[in-house]
Order: sequence, then structure tokens, then C-alpha cells
Amino acid sequence: MPLRPFSVEREHWLAQTPELSRIEIEIGPGNCGFLIEAARRQPDTLFVGIEIRAASPARAARRGELPANLRMLCTDARWMVSHLLAAQTIDAYHVYFPDPWWKKRHHKRRLFTPEFCQAVHRTLRPGGRIYVATDVTPAFGEIRQRLTESGLAEEPWRGRADDPACSAYEKKYRAQARQIHQAAFAKP
Repeated sequence: MPLRPFSVEREHWLAQTPELSRIEIEIGPGNCGFLIEAARRQPDTLFVGIEIRAASPARAARRGELPANLRMLCTDARWMVSHLLAAQTIDAYHVYFPDPWWKKRHHKRRLFTPEFCQAVHRTLRPGGRIYVATDVTPAFGEIRQRLTESGLAEEPWRGRADDPACSAYEKKYRAQARQIHQAAFAKP
């Protein structure tokens, strides 16, 4: 699937498709189930999936015709958010079940570093949100602490278990009756 080129400045992203008024990014879209369904439901929003593994865009392409308001990037999301996205560009981020990198020596690979959380704050528009869900209790505590320390305010948020826009991991973990920790964090 050829990637569609676009600029990192909000005006340039939306100028390429003038009927779009919002930009939402899913980091680690996996099988792209949430991303594709969300793009179909909200045709006025540009949805961008950022995945470090090249297989994710290929999986999305195999699902059939993709919505016109969907883009996929194969890159490191921490780097892109921290270095490429312009300030106050993004309306929402979605991060569902990020890799917990269990071993202590691998913790440096976790997505929610203090630098990443500051970059999320910088790139969110006022009133923008980051939606987070995980089944790993210690990781959720760390994510919560770092996002609030970056200046984002936690809000209650409940994902919908029967919604087809749920991620594959969320469906699997709910079927297993695992405890799911989820919250939204908003930029004032």
C-alpha cells in the first residue's frame, strides 16, 4: 500500500483534504480495526496511524478499501511526536494497549517517557485529548503520573466493549475478563 504524503503542519494536512476539520492519531494501530472503523464513522476527521512495524500498514491494506480520511505511517511515534509534529496540531491521540516492555532493561523502550508526554502536551490543541487503555496496572499508574505531570488533566472515560471500533487487544482482554484501565487526559 503506498503511503500518501502529507506535511506535519496542520494547515497542510487539512489543505490536502479540505472537507476535513480534525486530526486524530492512533499510535500502534496493530490490525487497524479501531482506526478504520473510527475513520468510517467520522468522515470529517483525518485519522493517522503511526506504527513502527511495517506489517501494520500491510494488514490495513488487506482489509479492503480504506477510507479516504485514513493515512498510515511507518515510523517511531516517540520520535515523530517529539520532533516532527507542530505545536497545537493534533485534536486527539489514541494509545490502546501499548507494549509494556516487562524487563527492567527494556523500560527505556516504553512509549510514555517524560519527554514523550511533554511532546503530546505540546502538540495537542487546547481541549485536545489523549485516550489510553491498558490491562497492565503498574504501567497505567506510570502513564497516569507522567501525563498529569506534563500538564494534562485526567478525565474519566469508558471504552465500549461491544463497539466494533475497539482494538483487537481490547476485545480479547474483555473476553478474558481482564481488568482494563482507561482514561482520557485533556489539555486545558
